[in-house]
Amino acid sequence: MMRSKRFLYGCVAAITAMSLASVGQAFEKQAQNALVPTSKIVGGYIYNAGDEHIASVDDIVLNSQGEVQYLIVGVGGLAGLGQSQVAIPSKAVKCECTTKDGERECRMTLSMTQEKLNQAPKLEQENRAELMDNNWVTRNRSHFSVDSPLNDKPAGKLISYSNVNDVTVQTGNNDETTNGQLDDLIVDTADHKVKFAIIGVGGALGVGESYVAVPFKALQLTENEDQDYTISTKVTSKQLKSAPKVTSPDYSELESQEFRTMVNNMKNAKKQ
Repeated sequence: MMRSKRFLYGCVAAITAMSLASVGQAFEKQAQNALVPTSKIVGGYIYNAGDEHIASVDDIVLNSQGEVQYLIVGVGGLAGLGQSQVAIPSKAVKCECTTKDGERECRMTLSMTQEKLNQAPKLEQENRAELMDNNWVTRNRSHFSVDSPLNDKPAGKLISYSNVNDVTVQTGNNDETTNGQLDDLIVDTADHKVKFAIIGVGGALGVGESYVAVPFKALQLTENEDQDYTISTKVTSKQLKSAPKVTSPDYSELESQEFRTMVNNMKNAKKQ
């Protein structure tokens, strides 16, 4: 009888261990699927609950901490002409990614009809100045049914992805011959925050270029008087060349927790 109990307990323990392992794998899988390159968001379609394509993403707006604030889309017009821009709060959009036949597919959905989206507050001022107007932001949040948290902090300086994409990354040793180029950003859609930057290094005119991942916090983005951006990092050119390599366009290496930890532990990858 005692032997039977021990056997039963052993089976229960084994099943429990297997269940916990499955749960752990599910959480890891969920974490993997939450990481989405901006290159898959910009140009991507947004659907509503009725599976209707209601918009395409033209740009992404984030702050200096990497928190994605808005998805910029065009509404109205005809065949892309005469469109107006609206800023959908990132928290209003749900993004789910799956891997099919080795290819990553991401789908964005918004609980809103095309007509209601067309009625959203428009961006009409130069450089989307409305996004820094508290009254406009409150009205926009209300339209998309996004509450403003009681402890909500000002977004701070806002950065459009289109303004920093392909910008040269100045390395820590100021060696201009071995600078990199910002090719992509990796957004964690679970918390709407950019976690990694993809930098192209080597090659000539994009040919023979390889890609490395660095923590977004390792970069400093600065806007000058002409509203152009410079990007710098304490990471040296030598460290950049030896940084963990990733493969475009999905950067599947980042699906590994071990790989992400290795990237985050890079020397000099600290906020400046």
